[in-house]
Amino acid sequence: MRNELTNWIFKNLSFVFFLSALGLVYIFNAHKAEKKLREIQTLKQEVSDSKNHYHKIKSEIMYESTESQLAKELIDKDLKSNDDVPVVIKQG
Repeated sequence: MRNELTNWIFKNLSFVFFLSALGLVYIFNAHKAEKKLREIQTLKQEVSDSKNHYHKIKSEIMYESTESQLAKELIDKDLKSNDDVPVVIKQG
């Protein structure tokens, strides 16, 4: 009885090793996929942060370039705006 069990185990040992190898490959691929998903989430967060930063800077520039804000800056620097109408010079 014991001899038959030993023979059966050795006969199927290669199949057990094959199943073990498949299990290891499965676990490795699962971990690799999870790592890629974490990297993708990190990159998405970076893109979102960069986009928010871009919109913030753009809105600040748009606000600071309005005529009223430029007039305030001119006053702060003791300059005055030129309210004269431009003169057209005609030739001939």
